[in-house]
Amino acid sequence: MSDIFDIASVKWKPVRPEVADGVLGRAMLDSNVKAVLTRVVPGGKFRMHSDKYAHLFYFLSGQGIVWLDKEKYEARPGTVVQVDAGMPHAYENTGTEDMVLVSLNLQV
Repeated sequence: MSDIFDIASVKWKPVRPEVADGVLGRAMLDSNVKAVLTRVVPGGKFRMHSDKYAHLFYFLSGQGIVWLDKEKYEARPGTVVQVDAGMPHAYENTGTEDMVLVSLNLQV
């Protein structure tokens, strides 16, 4: 399905509140690849979890921490994180401003 729209016309919605706090998303694509513009408020986080699908996170603004299994990494604008299906992962906004990223979920 082809479409053109202004992302500001899409309402922010809580993202997976069972494993996330202060994480909101605006869906951009929902097919075998799900694309979400994600906003994490200061102190917001996705707790450690794993999924049956792979992810790609591209951080646009803000600062935070990403965990891949037990390894901890800095997240800042320009950081790209690839998460394999089944890999435990988490992220947290450690800054004073919103952290914004594009999240791609690769459904199999």
